[in-house]
Amino acid sequence: MQFTLDGERCEVTPELVRGRLVGQVPEEVRKSWVVVDGVRWPVKQVIALATGVERARFRSRSARRWLAGLGFDVGRASSEADRVGTSSPTVPPRQQACHTAQLEELESLDLRVTFSWFRAGAVLLDGAGKPQLPPLPSTPGLYRFDFSPLADGTRALYIGESRNVARRGRKYRNAIKDRERTRTSRRIHRELVSHLVAGGVVDLDIATSVRSGDGEEMDLRLTSARRLAENAAVFLAQERSGVRVLNIDQDLGQYQR
Repeated sequence: MQFTLDGERCEVTPELVRGRLVGQVPEEVRKSWVVVDGVRWPVKQVIALATGVERARFRSRSARRWLAGLGFDVGRASSEADRVGTSSPTVPPRQQACHTAQLEELESLDLRVTFSWFRAGAVLLDGAGKPQLPPLPSTPGLYRFDFSPLADGTRALYIGESRNVARRGRKYRNAIKDRERTRTSRRIHRELVSHLVAGGVVDLDIATSVRSGDGEEMDLRLTSARRLAENAAVFLAQERSGVRVLNIDQDLGQYQR
């Protein structure tokens, strides 16, 4: 099943949903639920885990529709018992702790990605006070806004991926109003404008070629390939001192330094 989130195409299957839920724990059901293999989950938690998309970028109603389209049983909590899940027969009994050291090893993975950032140009403010981005290719790839240090000496980075880098760049330029589907674009739009108005410099870097550890070119038309490279770049940026990463880490719900 395919659907669009904030201008990006997401591909989700029932098998992918089940795989992303492995090792996760259902949160408290407050509004809407979905039953996956006999367990009741909040619909927004399931879609966020399945796609890696921030929960603020979609509504519960949309999540219910997508999951119903995948063949899952969905519904809305109508009572306190439904919200906490105490009366639901789908909630499994408490299980014993899992000790991974006692599990049989099936296979091991050694996955690496290699790519280089290339400077596309500087981001400027036009006469209307909107960010003017340098020319960008209409191809799949990664992009990085590199904010020069200001008074506190901290460098800021924002890293993203898109099936069409040029089209994604236009979203940051034109994200004037706060809307559910453009919240991230609007947030970075504000960061760009405020930094440039303060006299800072913002460079835009791109990467349109990514190779795996064996040197094979990865197909960046695949969302999974782009996100693998994007997450690697975000993780490495988070490990650097003196760098403020503007990507929101979903596990912590905050920017990472």
